[in-house]
Amino acid sequence: MAKERTSVDKNRPYLTKRNGTYEIKVRTCGGMLDTFQLDTLKDIATDWGCGEVHLTHRQEVLLPEIKEQYIEDALEKLGKVGLKGGSAGLRVRNIVACTGGRYKNCVHDTIEIARELDKKYGEMPLPGAVKINISGCAFPCTRPQFDDIGIIGKAKPKVDLEKCDGCGKCAEMCLMKAITINEYKKAEINSGKCKKCGRCIQNCPISAISAEEKGFTILVGGRGSWPAFTGEILDDMVKTEDLVPLIGKIIDYYKKHALPEEKRLRPFLKRIGIEKLKEELLT
Repeated sequence: MAKERTSVDKNRPYLTKRNGTYEIKVRTCGGMLDTFQLDTLKDIATDWGCGEVHLTHRQEVLLPEIKEQYIEDALEKLGKVGLKGGSAGLRVRNIVACTGGRYKNCVHDTIEIARELDKKYGEMPLPGAVKINISGCAFPCTRPQFDDIGIIGKAKPKVDLEKCDGCGKCAEMCLMKAITINEYKKAEINSGKCKKCGRCIQNCPISAISAEEKGFTILVGGRGSWPAFTGEILDDMVKTEDLVPLIGKIIDYYKKHALPEEKRLRPFLKRIGIEKLKEELLT
């Protein structure tokens, strides 16, 4: 017997039908779920599905093989704990973020930024799909460079020579080998090699290194599918207070000027060029 073809509900693209049952794509924010939400996902999967859930690389939750007669019950149950279907179709997709301040080497609180972006722009209908990805340091484990809008946290370090005792912990931690201990037993930072990741700031045992400046690098037009493309730098060291408004400008500009066939930021950017986008959004 031939298998039923996959179909997607056009009005609710987070519902996908396969072989007589449905898959529900559940959106999160920054991959965060509380214990009540986890219990609900377990109950839905156990009672109305196959007893399993799938965690996507974009921090969404997929509930597979949900029986058709229980779809509305499942969506209602999700809603009671603050969850809902989403992150599908032509809109702002699930916002991805690393653990931010919960990880010792991060220099920014990415989860709060993700929540603010989600509150303002989450699920906003657009000419195409826009994926936003936030990393709290310059060694981005979430791979923001491969999404439509990539946000990479940075911190420019500065050594307090009065405090520094030349222990060498910072030089040991620096993956770019940008720090050396000089003849006076003081840390020296090679600005040409420094990636502004903030590891030396976070790991100095006596807090002799601080952030002279904090900000974010913003990339646009990345794509993770094959062939993958790295986004282009729109701006570097954007201040925290300017970050969300700038992301809003990118989204609004794309919404107003994208052609019907430009379903992602990459073809849109390829047409208008990064310099034009900088001129329109940064001046």
